[in-house]
Amino acid sequence: MASYNTNTSYAIQPLLEKLSSEDSDFRFMSLSDLHTILSNRTVALASDSTTTINRIVDGVLKSLSDNNAEVQNLAVKCLAPLTARINDSQLTNVLNRLSSFSTTESDGSLASTALRTIITNVPVTNTVGKIFVGRLLHTLLPNLRNSTDSVDVLVDLVNRFGASLTYEQVGETQNALIGVLETGKGLVRKRAVGALGALSNHLTPKLWDNMMKYLIDSFSQGVPADRLRILVSVCGTLCKTNSARLSPYLTPLTESVLKSLEVEDDDVRESALITLDTFVGLCSTEMAAFTGDIIAVGSRFVKFDPNYAAVEEDEEEMEDADDNEDEDNELDDEYDEDGAFSDEDDVSWRLRRCAAKLLATLIETRPDLLSHLYTSVAPLLVSRFKEREETVRVEVLNTFAALIRQTASTTTAAASASSSRRKRRMSDDSMILESDPRSQLPDLSGRVFKLLSQHLLKISSLPSKQACLTVATETVAVLPSLPYEFSLFIPTIEPAMSQSTLRTSIIHFVSILVTNHSLEQLAEYLPTIVSVVVAGADDKFYKISSEALAAAGDVIILITTPSSVDTSKFITQLHETVVAKATASESDLEVREKAIMAIGQLLICARDTLSKAEMDADAVILLDRLKNETTRPATIRSIENIGASPGADVSLFDKKWVTEVVIELAGLLRKSNRALRASALSALKVVTEKFMSQIDEATATGLVSVLRGVIVEDDLQFLGPALSILTTLVTALGTLHGDITDILVGLVPKLTTPITTEPLLALLSALARAGQAQLLVSALSNEDTLITPTGAKALAVVIVRGGLVDEKVPQIKAEASRTDNDAAARSALMVLGEIAKLLGGGLPKDLLSLDYLFRQFATPSDEVRVTAAQTMGAIAASNVDTYVPVIISQLTPESTNAKLLVVALKEVVVFNSTTKARALALAPYTADLWTRLFALDLGASSKAAGGENSSVKVIAAECIGRLTTLDPAKFIPDLQLLLRSSDVGTRSVIISAVRFLFSQNDASATLADESASADELLRPVVVDFFALLEDSDLENRRLATSAIASVAHNKPNLLADHLPRVLGLLFQDTFARPELVREVQMGPFKHKVDDGLDVRKAAYDSLYAMLVAFAQRKAELQLDVMTERAIGGLDDDHDIKITSCVMIGKIAEIDAGVVATKLDVLAKKFTDVLSLKLKETAIKQEVEKQGELQRRAMRTSQEIQSAFAAAEKSTDAVSASTDISPAWGKYVTETLRTKTAVGGDQVMR
Repeated sequence: MASYNTNTSYAIQPLLEKLSSEDSDFRFMSLSDLHTILSNRTVALASDSTTTINRIVDGVLKSLSDNNAEVQNLAVKCLAPLTARINDSQLTNVLNRLSSFSTTESDGSLASTALRTIITNVPVTNTVGKIFVGRLLHTLLPNLRNSTDSVDVLVDLVNRFGASLTYEQVGETQNALIGVLETGKGLVRKRAVGALGALSNHLTPKLWDNMMKYLIDSFSQGVPADRLRILVSVCGTLCKTNSARLSPYLTPLTESVLKSLEVEDDDVRESALITLDTFVGLCSTEMAAFTGDIIAVGSRFVKFDPNYAAVEEDEEEMEDADDNEDEDNELDDEYDEDGAFSDEDDVSWRLRRCAAKLLATLIETRPDLLSHLYTSVAPLLVSRFKEREETVRVEVLNTFAALIRQTASTTTAAASASSSRRKRRMSDDSMILESDPRSQLPDLSGRVFKLLSQHLLKISSLPSKQACLTVATETVAVLPSLPYEFSLFIPTIEPAMSQSTLRTSIIHFVSILVTNHSLEQLAEYLPTIVSVVVAGADDKFYKISSEALAAAGDVIILITTPSSVDTSKFITQLHETVVAKATASESDLEVREKAIMAIGQLLICARDTLSKAEMDADAVILLDRLKNETTRPATIRSIENIGASPGADVSLFDKKWVTEVVIELAGLLRKSNRALRASALSALKVVTEKFMSQIDEATATGLVSVLRGVIVEDDLQFLGPALSILTTLVTALGTLHGDITDILVGLVPKLTTPITTEPLLALLSALARAGQAQLLVSALSNEDTLITPTGAKALAVVIVRGGLVDEKVPQIKAEASRTDNDAAARSALMVLGEIAKLLGGGLPKDLLSLDYLFRQFATPSDEVRVTAAQTMGAIAASNVDTYVPVIISQLTPESTNAKLLVVALKEVVVFNSTTKARALALAPYTADLWTRLFALDLGASSKAAGGENSSVKVIAAECIGRLTTLDPAKFIPDLQLLLRSSDVGTRSVIISAVRFLFSQNDASATLADESASADELLRPVVVDFFALLEDSDLENRRLATSAIASVAHNKPNLLADHLPRVLGLLFQDTFARPELVREVQMGPFKHKVDDGLDVRKAAYDSLYAMLVAFAQRKAELQLDVMTERAIGGLDDDHDIKITSCVMIGKIAEIDAGVVATKLDVLAKKFTDVLSLKLKETAIKQEVEKQGELQRRAMRTSQEIQSAFAAAEKSTDAVSASTDISPAWGKYVTETLRTKTAVGGDQVMR
């Protein structure tokens, strides 16, 4: 192809000349080349581009009148890239010429197609929108009654530029479309319904009310059947596009739609059923009042077949289930294609199909009706399995499958909720279990399987058979036991395997069957089950074969379950199949992978059936597959499953095989593929744990060398498993060849998370037991290492597990007594604390006494004193009866060590709050501790008492909170009384304590009876707590406000009944209070300080927490007020701006319609944020803050766009955001996209 980059005008000139050629081929090829140039955005036009584009426009528009259809179509295609290169005046010219072309030509479809192409591809701006609306609307509206093309163009115009319509234009368009509905004919009127749906997004409240009034009045006046059908369709379309706005009018409209079903016109009835389906799907809450009517209508029309008398006979057969012979004869007649009923004019099948869809929608949106639906709808659906029309039969089967799926999901959710409830709710759980829909399914299952078996045998339709298998699969997944009639169904699946399109479904059915039922229940069906799996595995299509081999693994688990049933022949049959597939080089990779996994399952489960030779051969196959690069990942997973399975017999795998597997896996750790290394390391971990007795010393030495390289990389993902493997080796062999002490010591100060510190400490413990304690103590006795929490734990573990306590503790005590080196003293005290925790109750009293630690309280260094207090708490935590009474006796208001003793008590309470046994050990002292803590002078104002007493208050508050969790029934009433204290400091402590209670989950240890739930006891406390949201002390108010966020996150049920009050209190704290703003002198400058800022920050944080916690209760969240306050926060402090942006994004996700009303304001706010330029003298912190805010604003804008896109896609409840607000559309196209293009990689950070 020629290049057009050098001289575009020169290249275009001959193409335009050829457009006038008499040869249509020349005209076509020149248009094709022209389209290529215009589509290439990198090709710039010459300096006289305006003249060139004018000539292109003339040439393309002229080609629309060409007598060759292919040239015309290509001219239309050229309009799409051309619209991106023309200015407004040229665009107006194009629209004028196309409009005149459409009115002068007898067939205006080509011009309409051209107009729709331009409308779809032109950039959306307010100016362009006005051009389109102003030029096209007056041309389109007069032609609507007679031209479907005009209606189609109008739909595209409204969808694309609806935001540019004025109030008068919207009203004029609405009236024109209503006129089409009343006087139009055929397809035009049907297209007008869609146009009204598009226009409804732009109707003002007054115009919307007029539309609703028109519909309601038209229904009440009585209209001909054809117009009634259109009115009903309009109701459904408006519900799709604006379900939220339609809901207030839903009652009269639904009544009218239901009434229209009585009209003897099948087209009207079909439209009514479709509209009711839309109502139920999109307005399920509002339609709850019509549930009975919906069920009655669906039940009536799903069996509506006036031309087929067998319907009544079906109903009688449902009442007489014993009349099996007649039923079978009837089915034989029905599936006899030669004698099948035929009536080309019968359209009643469409009503039955729509009724089935309506019932399916009701089932999916109203799971609370399942029990009732099983009584009223399920038997009817089963009777309609014999439907003569295929499309209806498939829809009925799918509806019944939806009922079964809903049963499974509902009962699963109920079981989950039941397991999480307290005993106080057991009566409610019993009610749930008694009404479990699964208890109603067995009554129908026999007839279901009988009919399904006849369908699979006698009908030839693949969609029907597919639907039958879906119903069967969903049913066996839910049924607790199989009915007798299942024996009629199971033989039919093997013949059905002859149809390749059904094989995957059949195999999936088998997999679900064997997964959900026991060997005893399926014993008689095993020949068929295994035969289906084997046939599927031998299928030439790899997808079917791989699915069958995956199902083979499930079957293997089933048939190897200990039982009196003899399954040896089936195990042998499956074994031969999977081995053949695993070793066949011509098999697809996915097939071999599934076969390898199945072999692993056989090695785990079938050891009692397969011979030793067969097991060895299978193990060799795995080893061979492990060495193959393509099958290696699947083999690693299979070997890992073997090592992780408690049922795998170690003796079945010889030492040579284990050694080769370990060597192969270790070699993979040197590969560059990260995923492969991770899976190999994981497998190696379980293999060494399982087969350590069969790993020789030479192999272990090589493994240590490889793992040393892994540890040196300092990769946290690999570090934990590598350390665990080394621990296994040390435990088994007693030592490691190759010193890794220096590496381990280097890791100690770097690791802080439990996922890595726990394996490291376990390895150090194993090494210490293996006789390397002295070496490790020397290596770890480094001040930089010990000053870290992990360093102190590491040295303590080595000392305790290495039996060096008596030797090393005196030395450490001497180090802790140093006054010349505070860091060394702190490190030593930290080690002593960790030693005390490890020894627990076995700590000798004379080895580490409290008197020694009390002497450390006299040290000048505050950090040393606090560390000594923490060590004291560690000692007392495991020796409660010995040491806690001493601490309590010293904890008096007069004590100079009160703060330190509170720190020690915190360690005690925290340690003994983790388990029930520890809580019981502390129980005799909780009351005394409570009294002593409140006896301290905690009520003093933090400002008056200074920072030290403030620290005591924080620690004491946590102690009080933890003591309350131990015995909530005893201490929560006391807290409730203290919340009303007149002392500011006391309220501060209690707020912090209650806030701690709000942050605790139900797993906390407690001394109280479980029936006395802490949440129930906290309910009255929450009510009193709300008063503190208006506390006169700003610090207390901040603490109380931030506590609401904790409640919303951890215990939202406590707030559920108080949302209006809580939201009202939080809203009032989001406003700035001028009386709290003061000026302070800072040198020559005056600086404003807002004392209410922290309260506002806490209020915004809590509002966001409420949004997240109660997103499903959007009607109670006052989202309109929430949005106003979030927008107000965009003018506040930086942190509040960030939170406000996050809130707006969340509100858009919850309800895009609320944000839609504020898009103009948001466009201005975000434009200001993204356009702000900092001064050149701005400091680094200001630059970082501005960057963070701009990224957050861009991300929020994208979240708003995504929310509107999701709303359009799911419910059509709202229009595109750019259509609703021209200002927002301008912001998105001009500001957001430009900013994103420049720094788009930063947006999602």
